Amino acid sequence: MGLRNQVIKGGALLVVRQALGILLSLIGVIFITRVIGPAQYGLYGVGYGIVGFLGGLGIWGLDVYLLRKTSNPEQEDYDQAFTLLLCFGGTFALSLVLGQHIIAQMLNLPEAAPFLAALGLTLPLSLLNIPLTIKLDRDLNFKRVAYIELISQISYYVIALPLAHQQAGAWAPTAGLWLQQITMVALTYSSTKLRPRLCWKPSLIREMLKYGLSYSSSTWLWQLRSLVNPIIVGRFAGAEAVGFVSLAIRLVEMLSFAKSVTWRLAMAALAKLENDKTRLRHSIEEGMRLQALAVGVPMAGFALFGPIVLLLIFGKNWTPVLHVFPFIAVSYLSNSIFNLHCSVLYLLGRNLLVGWFHAAHVALFAGAAFLLVPQLGIVGYGWAEICALASYLLLHIYIVKELGNLNYTKALIWYGITVAVLVLSTLPGSARYLSCLLLLLPLTSTKERNTLVGYLQILRS
Repeated sequence: MGLRNQVIKGGALLVVRQALGILLSLIGVIFITRVIGPAQYGLYGVGYGIVGFLGGLGIWGLDVYLLRKTSNPEQEDYDQAFTLLLCFGGTFALSLVLGQHIIAQMLNLPEAAPFLAALGLTLPLSLLNIPLTIKLDRDLNFKRVAYIELISQISYYVIALPLAHQQAGAWAPTAGLWLQQITMVALTYSSTKLRPRLCWKPSLIREMLKYGLSYSSSTWLWQLRSLVNPIIVGRFAGAEAVGFVSLAIRLVEMLSFAKSVTWRLAMAALAKLENDKTRLRHSIEEGMRLQALAVGVPMAGFALFGPIVLLLIFGKNWTPVLHVFPFIAVSYLSNSIFNLHCSVLYLLGRNLLVGWFHAAHVALFAGAAFLLVPQLGIVGYGWAEICALASYLLLHIYIVKELGNLNYTKALIWYGITVAVLVLSTLPGSARYLSCLLLLLPLTSTKERNTLVGYLQILRS
């Protein structure tokens, strides 16, 4: 099987898993958020945002180090990564436990302290699972990865839903995350013959930390995005506002599941094209169109029927989510278009360029949120997302310098239509639903129809 076909079929398998996960997540989120309410979900969102940021720091680029290694990693490589991740996870978890009250007071949300500690203790589990998952990814065992992710996601709701109905508040999703991490570690451990052990080899540690620092310094900047909601929105608008933004982000992330699939496939497969810049450029162009299609259509669909979904299923207490959803959707859609730009720059060793882009993006986003949230509330958070889009011009300049001019036309067709639907969805009356006809416009092009048929034939082969 050719590399292109193998990647598309492997990606489709992960997309199907993600689609099933989205359905499960949507059902679970509906029940949990409806029962515990915006304020309690906001407290969970504060802790989850901070822990997620520290989890990103703790990875230190070791996942990419193992993925991008040209030769198959030795047992010693996995062992050393395992040991370093254990150290990072333990340090961050202890820091959150000891500093929970100080952090909560700084955020002006003292009631968030116990959730910071409880969620922080999941960090060692999530980090220690990385070497095992990387082994499965390097083997292109996407079927097993999809199975593990789906089962672990189910385990989250097995405990979170009953606790939510027992009036456990923010403790319901907190306990669900604990069981999810335990389940994932157990399944990945049983799915591979890899048995990581403690290892301490100074020369290998220096090599891993040096690579990880050059790679992660840019990703750490990007992960600062996750702190804008708990820190800026939480401080200026309160826990309930954090809950509204958290739910909007959660919905957008579920709808844009294809973006994360593309990144995983890119890091595992694009390395085979490292010396062929023409094929890299064509891969980016095709990937942009796939991203705009796979991410944009679900976003547009939810934007049209979101008011009905939120009112009938989530309840009227959650309707403010609609005020910020279109902004966040445009942000994530734009990021999906440029997702492969970053992957290729990492592949070419241009980590510093990605770092400059991330720094510009976060500076625009956090700066705008700091100015707008006190004045506009959660809508200010949404406009801050739009302000940060200007940073993608910098990323475009970097990739053109490396590979030459890119053709954005095919991707912009689906991107422009999706953004138009998102904008029209904010209009009152039945006219907003007619915008769904815009999604059919690309199908009037014979070339676009043939391309979509070609993708289907690959998946069926």
